[in-house]
Amino acid sequence: MRRVIIVSGGTHPSLELFRAIYKNGDFIIGADSGAEFLKREGIIPDLLLGDFDSIKEETLVYFNGKTKVLKYDAVKDFTDTEAAYAEAVRLHPDEIYFLGCTGSRLDHFIGNLSLLDRALKSGIKGYLMDDHNKIFFMDKPGIIKKGFGNYISFQAFRESVKDFSLQGVRYPLIAYELKLGDPRNISNEFLEDEIKVSFKSGVLMVFMTRD
Repeated sequence: MRRVIIVSGGTHPSLELFRAIYKNGDFIIGADSGAEFLKREGIIPDLLLGDFDSIKEETLVYFNGKTKVLKYDAVKDFTDTEAAYAEAVRLHPDEIYFLGCTGSRLDHFIGNLSLLDRALKSGIKGYLMDDHNKIFFMDKPGIIKKGFGNYISFQAFRESVKDFSLQGVRYPLIAYELKLGDPRNISNEFLEDEIKVSFKSGVLMVFMTRD
């Protein structure tokens, strides 16, 4: 299985989270100031890219000669994380993990959510993660296994999710129309190791969370 880990310049993940995700052979991309986390933890990425407007000069010097570097003009019509995603897709991965993609810049966070939608449409499993959240999208019914936090929340992405049903949770649902912003599906809880999710149409955002 081909996997790519993107580390961007938002709130850096803990080393524990990175180690929990990383598997031998994963392709690592550092996007802009995500390089600061990689340097601090002694991790050499396979690719470092960005306009480097928020990276220390000494960090860029540190990685020079150690990995491939792609530098973009600061005036561009895409984000550094988007550029990292485009490079990841060239590798035809089965999974992409987005780290450092949450934080104080909510505009960037919304843009990063859209990359999960692009991955889904390309048949790639995308996971946006930090130490408190694991976010992924679903466009068809399936099973979700417990394993990250005790809470699970659901939202619709763009259009409503029709005939949404949940089994194996504290607050089950049957044939519910889930719309973006609906608070009814926030902080549900696993009652079993696996929960069953079904719906007829729409794209479902899944948030597995922990305090």
